Amino acid sequence: MKVLVTGSSGFIGSAVCNSLSARGHKIVPYDLPRCDVRDGDALSAEMRIAQPDAIINLAGMLGTPELFGHEAKAAAVNVIGAVNVYDAAALAGIPVVQIGTGHKGQPNPYAVTKGCAEDLGLCRAQFCGEKIAIVRAYHVYGPRQPVGPPFGTASVHKFFPTFATRAISGLYLELCGGGTQIIDPVYVDDVADVLVNAIDGPYGTVIEAGTGEAVSVAQVAADIRDAAGAEVLITSAASRDGEPAGAIVRASHPQCVNLWPYKVPETVEWYRQWLSNR
Repeated sequence: MKVLVTGSSGFIGSAVCNSLSARGHKIVPYDLPRCDVRDGDALSAEMRIAQPDAIINLAGMLGTPELFGHEAKAAAVNVIGAVNVYDAAALAGIPVVQIGTGHKGQPNPYAVTKGCAEDLGLCRAQFCGEKIAIVRAYHVYGPRQPVGPPFGTASVHKFFPTFATRAISGLYLELCGGGTQIIDPVYVDDVADVLVNAIDGPYGTVIEAGTGEAVSVAQVAADIRDAAGAEVLITSAASRDGEPAGAIVRASHPQCVNLWPYKVPETVEWYRQWLSNR
């Protein structure tokens, strides 16, 4: 099978490409800077050339407080980009796997736009008979996830690289919103396998790439700190815009079985090596 993967060079995209390759599938990479899902004509042209058998759409504009003030661009990438993918797949008569977010329903531009893309895919599958599967990814972690300042240049701070690099460097860990929020940490390779499996459906429904395990942000921070062998303080701070304090975000019908702290020590060691090579 030949699969076009948008966002193929990203954190999850790289894991998806590895999963596809391990199964003997051919990958058609589609990512910035050359390829942009906002350009429907360019995507249609690539489809005519590559003639893929399926699309996995991982393209997206990430961020929570970072996207306030950038709603138009977020909507263009996360909503219009997804619609362009749906249109191209429908014209070719092939299935689409659309990545969604466990944060659907939260009051921030990322959750709103990604949730819109989910809902559009579900209604097109239901009423137009299109083969669209929604995979809702929860709190994905693993090696190679980009690092934000002060150590990296990523525009978005994700929990694992932020906590790991700070702990390894002897800096305190800050829990925005107090750390009582419940999250569902899930290893990136497990999410990738769920995305690849979803090529075969079920369509018109939400598939949850999470474990269903309820873990507090405070527990996650402590486990990463301990895996790093660090004796650093864990402090509380105000909630970030768009992230409700005390939120509970976890899968109700999980498809991933490796529970936190699965591969936490190995992932911490990857960031230790990454820091040493900077």
